[in-house]
Amino acid sequence: MKNVLLLGGTLEARRLAKALSMRDDIHAIISLAGVTSTPPDFGLEKRIGGFGGIAGLVNYIKAENIDILIDATHPYAQQMSHHAAAASAETGITRLALNRPPWQAGAGDQWQEFPTWDDLLNAIPEDAHIFLAAGQDGMTAFDRDRHFDITARALERPQGLTHDINLIRSLPQAAAEDEIDLFQTHGITHLVCKNSGGTASTAKLAAARHLGMSVFMLARPPFPAGESFADIDAILSRL
Repeated sequence: MKNVLLLGGTLEARRLAKALSMRDDIHAIISLAGVTSTPPDFGLEKRIGGFGGIAGLVNYIKAENIDILIDATHPYAQQMSHHAAAASAETGITRLALNRPPWQAGAGDQWQEFPTWDDLLNAIPEDAHIFLAAGQDGMTAFDRDRHFDITARALERPQGLTHDINLIRSLPQAAAEDEIDLFQTHGITHLVCKNSGGTASTAKLAAARHLGMSVFMLARPPFPAGESFADIDAILSRL
């Protein structure tokens, strides 16, 4: 039986967890960062919290006799992905990484990409009301003096915020019509998000296109070299 460590936190990781839980040739552990206080039941052994850097992850891999490391973290979980790559190289275990393709602008889209949060923030016009769909680290990045209003969406508010942010505690809407209604209800003028890719949160982009709204995106961070896959079916096939 192979021991698998699944680094989770994404919809794809949930689907992978379900698939792994149904196999009798694999013992899988799913690891979560602990951003959400009440994570769902994945049908797998579960651990919460960080590992303590590369050295801590190496020690965990050795202690649990991990054979395969699956990195299914968010495309912007840059530090965790680099730690996973370094730890797998040091221990010699197989690392399979999910690297879903970024979104591509289409006809009618008004997108701009920025390399850093600072660059993006400085481009937001006076008196805008942005809809911030960038998780807790997005709210933390915007926790400063500013000349515009923020409505953000996330499951929980980061601790220690010192500036006002109107928080909607929910997951992304599945239908563009619902996102359109939300944007109009709150008087949103700009959408701010990460170029996360995937299908879980594209309704907001369709809504922005319908409303002729500008979308400001944080560009993708560099992805570690190694064996990577565009979707979970490819990872399961490799397993």
